[in-house]
Amino acid sequence: DIYGRSGERKYGCRKRDILNLKIRLTLPKQFSWGDPFNDENFEENVDDQKDCGSCYSISSVYSLERRFEILFWKKYKKKVNMPRLSHQSILSCSPYNQGCDGGYPFLVGKHMYEYGIIPEQYMHYENNDYKNCIMDMGNYNHINKQNRNIKEIYYVSDYNYINGCYECTNEYEMMNEIILNGPIVAAINATSELLNYYNIEDKNVVYDILPKDTHQVCDVPNKGFNGWQQTNHAINIVGWGEQIINKDKMKNDDTNNNNNDNNHKLVKYWIIRNTWGKNWGYKGYLKFQRGINLAGIESQAVYIDPDFSRGYPKNILQSDPLQ
Repeated sequence: DIYGRSGERKYGCRKRDILNLKIRLTLPKQFSWGDPFNDENFEENVDDQKDCGSCYSISSVYSLERRFEILFWKKYKKKVNMPRLSHQSILSCSPYNQGCDGGYPFLVGKHMYEYGIIPEQYMHYENNDYKNCIMDMGNYNHINKQNRNIKEIYYVSDYNYINGCYECTNEYEMMNEIILNGPIVAAINATSELLNYYNIEDKNVVYDILPKDTHQVCDVPNKGFNGWQQTNHAINIVGWGEQIINKDKMKNDDTNNNNNDNNHKLVKYWIIRNTWGKNWGYKGYLKFQRGINLAGIESQAVYIDPDFSRGYPKNILQSDPLQ
């Protein structure tokens, strides 16, 4: 019970332990697919959604970009520098989400599975959802014939909530998915406290503030489900770690941690990539307390797998490997 005195639970339902012990024993204490905490030379263009509610699009598309690069190498030994894919095409074209009024990473996966996604050069991000869609969406729109000749289309082969369904996710399944296949998308209840984390210079800061008045509902009878959790923002998780922190710097002091002494605490964290630009957090990234479902981060994580059997990636694999 992470909320202790308040009597609240970390999930809407009381979750039984369904974790695979073998997975827990084989996962490293630290892992990342790239971040500024573990690499002093790390530089990346972290997108800023600005005043458009496009976090779900930006985070989902980033996950797909990175997974294409990772799995091109892991599966086919091809080092491919992915082009930036178009967040705007999701905002302007997707029939499954609500443009700048928000959406769901799961449904972005559905969109990219059915219709694909094009590089950013064809549809640049414009911080709105009324830019005309140039993708061929079948019965959903009518476009000029020349736009049907766009050959650089990237597709998704599979997408789902980690562990198989909404409310099934857990910390170790998320870690296993990340280390095997690349960054994932997660939802959190982003409160105004997060707005205080711009231009962080201390790389050791771990966000651990419990949302106030958070809402949870145990809405399913099945044992082992998380229950509904209030969330309003999508981010990427690229890795994880743990570190010893002075308790004076922690807002959430879980004294049940066996690694505590009087002044210090062992804290586990996720490495998250936000959609609020490079000036937020530390170069756009932040350490976010792990293992307590903080702000619902471990309730509804999504994976989005790249498809190498169709679209432009298929052409890359069929090209001369020496080129």
